[in-house]
Amino acid sequence: MNTYTTVPTPGHGAPESFLSRFGQKITGVLSGFDRLLFRGSLRLLFQPNSMESYLATCGILIKDFGVFSEKITKRVKALAYAAAEQQGRPVQYLNRADVSKEEMARQIAARDGIKSGRIALFTAVRSDRQTKEIHLALEMRKCTHLYHYYLHPQFGLMHVRVQSWFPFSVTVCLNGREWLARQMDQAGISYQQQDNCFLSVSDPARAQELLDQQLHTDWNATLRGLLVQAHRLHAELERPFHQEYYWSAAQTEYAHRSHVCRRGQPGRALSAVLAARACFGFWARPSRRVSKAK
Repeated sequence: MNTYTTVPTPGHGAPESFLSRFGQKITGVLSGFDRLLFRGSLRLLFQPNSMESYLATCGILIKDFGVFSEKITKRVKALAYAAAEQQGRPVQYLNRADVSKEEMARQIAARDGIKSGRIALFTAVRSDRQTKEIHLALEMRKCTHLYHYYLHPQFGLMHVRVQSWFPFSVTVCLNGREWLARQMDQAGISYQQQDNCFLSVSDPARAQELLDQQLHTDWNATLRGLLVQAHRLHAELERPFHQEYYWSAAQTEYAHRSHVCRRGQPGRALSAVLAARACFGFWARPSRRVSKAK
C-alpha cells in the first residue's frame, strides 16, 4: 500500500512547529471534518408567547398543555418504536449516562451483520411532574430522548437524537472520518483504519479531494432527509405555524490532523458520543401568587 514518503509540503494545514518535531514519523496529513453536530429546532416554539399562540392555533388551552404534550410525546415514541420493530432492530433503554452509545451501536452492528441502515434505537427516560395552575416556562428539565443509530450509506456510523417533549428539538451527529471512509470505498481507494485514525491510505491526495468535497454539501436537504427518517411526526409539529425545522451547526470540528501515520504509531482516536439527557423545553410550572398587603 503506497503512502507519502516525505514530510508534507507547506499548505497542508498542519503547524510547522509540529512537523519540525514529528515530521519524520508522519507519512501524510489529512485536513477535514471530524465531529459534526447539527441542531434542528422549531424556533418560534422557544418563545413562551409564541408557544401560547401555537397552542391557540391547535385549539388547546394553557391549562391543558400537559395533557396535550403527553399525547404528542406518546405518539413520537410509538412511531419511533414501530419503525425499529418493523425493521427488526432492537429498542434498548439505557439507565446510565456513562454508557458509550456509539460503542454499543458498533457492537450490535457487528453482531447482527448490519452493513447499511438502522442499527438500533436507544432511549433514556426520566419522569416529569405536572401541576394544575400553570404558566409556560422554558427551562432545563429531564425528559426522554430517542437515539436513532444508523450505518448510513453516505455518512457511515451516525445518529439522530429526537427530544420527545416540546419543543421537540433534534440533533444530528456525524463523523467526517466515517464519511471519508465511505467516500474512499466508493472511489476504490484502499486504506487501513483504526477507530478515527487512518494508518495508511493508498492515494492521500485523492482522499484530500474527497474531504474537500464535503464542504459543498447541501446541508438543508441532507439534514431534512435524516429528520424525515428519524422523526415521523415532524410535519404535524411544523404545520400550525407553517415553519420547517431550522438547522444550525452546534459543534463543528475541522481538523488538520496526522491521521496517516507510520504503521505501529496510530493517531489518537476521537470519541463522538452524546450522553446528555437534559433538554431545554417547555414545562408546566406553578403560577406565582403575590399577596396584597391589607
